[in-house]
Amino acid sequence: MDDHLPAADTSELLELEEPRLPLLTLSEAQQLLEVLQHFGATDHDWGAQARHFAAELAARVPSYDA
Repeated sequence: MDDHLPAADTSELLELEEPRLPLLTLSEAQQLLEVLQHFGATDHDWGAQARHFAAELAARVPSYDA
């Protein structure tokens, strides 16, 4: 399995105006779950890991409907 992901442009992420919280907010966790579910739909080797973590996160985070 390829352990290297493409480099991401983090320049926007580094310009936070507020300090980071030690945990994700509910909204951040729900958004991350959507990203993992989308990426998990691929047949790429990382897709299996994305599906795994999407399932783990979904078990811990309330859905938008809740």
